[in-house]
Amino acid sequence: MKRPCRWKNLTCIALLLLVSIWSAHAAPPVKGPLVLADTKTEVWGSYKIRHMLFPKEEWEFVVVVVPKDVRQGTLIRMAKDFYAKYPNTRARFFSDKRHIQQYVDRDRYVNDSTGRVREVDFPDSEWVQSHLLGNINNRSKAFNRRWMLEDRYGNNISVLP
Repeated sequence: MKRPCRWKNLTCIALLLLVSIWSAHAAPPVKGPLVLADTKTEVWGSYKIRHMLFPKEEWEFVVVVVPKDVRQGTLIRMAKDFYAKYPNTRARFFSDKRHIQQYVDRDRYVNDSTGRVREVDFPDSEWVQSHLLGNINNRSKAFNRRWMLEDRYGNNISVLP
């Protein structure tokens, strides 16, 4: 009786591991249209920071612009869909593009420890309150750094799977 080849089994296991690692680190979405939870959105772009609370980690935020009429229930479904498609990817959800660049520049400045990032004023707080709908992040120590949709202050809206 011929014994099965162990190399074939090992090769299959190695391929499965590579595929699972690759899917866990899927590339973030690119600039342009993106459908989340049957809702048309737009990826404005992305940016990187080293957050002041976690300076050893480089964080990349994908900026997603959603329709102005999106409410919290839809936002939660969109965040869950985003997280399912792009696990372990940070995102910021805005409902208006007008001051996104200023917000991004200010976020880079506030979290800069090198002193090389130019100071920028924070966008009008009314605009931020009205249009920054939420973030996907894992910064909460209270939730053991689980991934969640949070409000602009870091408060949990919905824990993500």
